[in-house]
Amino acid sequence: MIRLNLIDAAERLNEAENVSPVHVTSIDEIKRKNRKKVLTGVVAALFVLVGFNCFMSVFGVPVFLQGALPESYLSFIGAEDPSRSALVMGAGRQTDAGSSMESLAQQRLDAIRKRETMPVKQVVAEINPKVLYNNKREDYNAYLPLEKVSYQKASVGQFVAFLNTATPDDVGFSDCIYQAPNFFYIRGVAAKPTSQRSFLERVKSVSVNFKTPPLPENAPATDITAFGQYNVAKVDLNSVSAFVKASEVSSEIKSLKALGTTNKVNLNGLDKPKIEDFGVYKRYSYTSQTTADFSDLQGFVAAFSQSPLRIGVPRIEMTFGKKDILSILRFEVFVIQ
Repeated sequence: MIRLNLIDAAERLNEAENVSPVHVTSIDEIKRKNRKKVLTGVVAALFVLVGFNCFMSVFGVPVFLQGALPESYLSFIGAEDPSRSALVMGAGRQTDAGSSMESLAQQRLDAIRKRETMPVKQVVAEINPKVLYNNKREDYNAYLPLEKVSYQKASVGQFVAFLNTATPDDVGFSDCIYQAPNFFYIRGVAAKPTSQRSFLERVKSVSVNFKTPPLPENAPATDITAFGQYNVAKVDLNSVSAFVKASEVSSEIKSLKALGTTNKVNLNGLDKPKIEDFGVYKRYSYTSQTTADFSDLQGFVAAFSQSPLRIGVPRIEMTFGKKDILSILRFEVFVIQ
């Protein structure tokens, strides 16, 4: 019995010796690891903060932070808050010239009021002083309305007179268009190649930008097609020097019809003008038709260009119909009250 107890005790002793040893935790090692984690977190946060400050200094304060960050902090990192800048400007920030925004705005208002009360002549003189004294307007588009009327009357008269003298007897036209200031288009046919060449050479000698397109294969050798710009001789731009008053329009048109009748040209379509209002004056446009012969039409145009009528002709178109020549003329009258 005693032996069995001794054996049992010996076995328990061996089991106790085989138990795994207990690991003892080091307090210093835990502290060292915690300090390392804290230091890593601080460095990461510092890196993020520096990066964000750099972003704001370059691109400005984000929208969701505008107005929330202190001005001293923004000034330190060199960032700009748009919302704060607007408030500062509205509060009377000084400009480089030493004036506040309010004073500049008031100065602008005063300048506008002064401009509104300034006479038109003075405004024009300030914008371009030479306008009031420079009368050398050499381009048609720069002419005054009445100068354009003077130019149109002379220009169309010169072209039709030239066409009448330069056209051989065996040359006929199917289309002839003349438009201010000096553009023309001619299409027709000649009986002989010599007449064709002679006519084209004459037109070319009094034109610029003269063109004769190549003929199609099936076209006759005497076909005539030409266009360009007629060289208008010197024109008196003051031949028409007064606007037509509204009360004088009917009498002016009546005189035009009478001039046509005298030269065997019956002008239709002068009853209902197209009226355009330009504020200072109005433009009355008439589209008239006539079937007069070319010789009669040329006589009318010559008399018209020398007449005192205050009417312009910006376009004339002659088309050969079945029996007669159909001429369409556009007349313009500049009217004031």
